[in-house]
Amino acid sequence: MPTTITTWHRRCVGDVPRLLLAVAARTVLWSVLLLALWSTLPAFLGWHVTTVVSGSMAPAIRTGDVVAAMPAGPDAVTPGRVLLVEDPDHDDRLRLHRLRRVEPDGSLRLRGDANPAADRTTVEPDAVLGIGVLRFPGVGLPRVWIADRAWSHLVAAGLGAAALLLLARLDRPILAGEPCRRCGTPRWDLRTTPMRPGAAGARTDSAAVPLVASALVVLVGLSTALSGAAFSGVTTSRSELGSSEFGCFHHDPAGAVLAWDFAEKNGTRVADVSGHGADGFFANAGASRIDGDCAANPYVHLTAVGAEGYAVTDTAVAAPNVFTISAWFRTDVASGRVFGFSSDQSVSSTYRDRHLFIDTGGRLRFGTEESGSQFKFALASAGRVDDGQWHHAVGTFTPGSMVLYLDGQRQGSRTDARSLRQYGGFWRVGRQSLDGWANSGGFAFVGDVDTVRVHDRVLDPAAVAADYAAGR
Repeated sequence: MPTTITTWHRRCVGDVPRLLLAVAARTVLWSVLLLALWSTLPAFLGWHVTTVVSGSMAPAIRTGDVVAAMPAGPDAVTPGRVLLVEDPDHDDRLRLHRLRRVEPDGSLRLRGDANPAADRTTVEPDAVLGIGVLRFPGVGLPRVWIADRAWSHLVAAGLGAAALLLLARLDRPILAGEPCRRCGTPRWDLRTTPMRPGAAGARTDSAAVPLVASALVVLVGLSTALSGAAFSGVTTSRSELGSSEFGCFHHDPAGAVLAWDFAEKNGTRVADVSGHGADGFFANAGASRIDGDCAANPYVHLTAVGAEGYAVTDTAVAAPNVFTISAWFRTDVASGRVFGFSSDQSVSSTYRDRHLFIDTGGRLRFGTEESGSQFKFALASAGRVDDGQWHHAVGTFTPGSMVLYLDGQRQGSRTDARSLRQYGGFWRVGRQSLDGWANSGGFAFVGDVDTVRVHDRVLDPAAVAADYAAGR
C-alpha cells in the first residue's frame, strides 16, 4: 500500500489574530496604493485630473477627492453635468461646478451643489476642459494638507501608514515557520515537503499561485469600488458619457422637514434633502426611478402591474397637527393615493389620512381624519387632474383651517376640522388603502410623482404660488 510521509506540528496559540491583523493591514495598504495608481491612469488618456480643494460640491464631491474630467464636444455640455472649467475669476485656478443653465448669449452659468446661489461670473464655452466622470475619494488629501499647512494631519497619516506597515509584518514568523517566541511551541511546518513513493522532491507550494492571484483580483476590485468611479451606462459615443457618480440638482427644500426629489442616480434608497433624516426606500417592483438626463429632471414612476409600487420613510414619526404637504404628480387614471401619512409601512395600514389622492371623478382630494369620532374631512379640486399633465398639489392644515391648492390656485377650504387623529406612522408616496374615503376608487396610484415636500407649518398662498411658479 502506498504511504505518505509528512511532518505535522500543533498550531501555535495566538497565530490567528496575528494572521488576520497582518492580512487586514496589507489589504488596506494595497487598496490605497492601487487607488492612487488608478487615479493617475486618466491622465495618460489625455483627460484632465484635478484635486478638489473646497467643499462647494459637497456631498457628491468633497475636499481631497481627485476628479477626472473627460474632454467632450459642445453637444455633451448640458445642464446638470459636472464641468471642469478655467476659473473665470482667477487665471491660475480651475473650477469644478455643475452647469445650472445656458444663458441667452451662450455663456454657461455654473453652481456648486453646496452653494446657495449660482456663480456670479459666467463661463465661456471654450473654457470648458471636460466633463467630470470619475471620482477617487480622498486620494488628494495629502496635497490639500500641504497647501493648507495642516502638518498635524500629515503626521497623523504618516503614523497611520507606519502602523499599518508594522502590522503587515506580524505574520512573517508564522509564514517562516519559526517557533513561537513566547511559548516555544512549533508552528505548522510550512517547509517540509510531503514525500510519496516515486515522487521524491515533489512540492506543494504551487497552490500559493492561485491564492496570490485571487488576492490581487480582490484588491483591485476593492480599490475600484472604493474609488467611486462609474460611468452612466453603456454609451455609443463620448458625447453620451454622463456623470453617474454625481447626482442631479435638488430643489431648494425651503424649510421643509421632508424633501424627496428622486434625483439619486440608482438604487432603491430615497434621500431626504431637507437635512432632517426622513430618508425612505422604494417598496415592490412597481416603483421605478426615471433617471434620464439631469436636464430632464428625474422622478419616480408608479404602476399597478404585479406588485404595486410605493416609497415610504424608514422611521416612524408622530402624525403632525400643523403641516403643509405638497407633491407634483402626473396621471391619466381616475384613482390612487399620491402622498400622505399612514400608520404602517405595509401596503395597507390601520390608520391613514393627511393625504392627497385622486377620486373616481378624476379630481384631486385632500383628506384628514378627526380624533374621537373619526369623521373624515375632505376637500376636492374644481377640475379633473387625470389628463396626463404635471400638476402641483398642496394641502395645508392647522386647527380650524384646512386648505387645498392645485397648480398654485386655492381650490377650497373648511374651518370645522379642529382635532386630528393622533398616531405614529410613516410618510408614503403611492399605494395605500383608501377604505372609508368617499369616491376613493383604486388604492394604487398609476403615474409619476416628483418634488415631494412636508413642512411643519402652514404655507401662505404667496408661498404656494411661488412653489408652483418655480416648477418641479
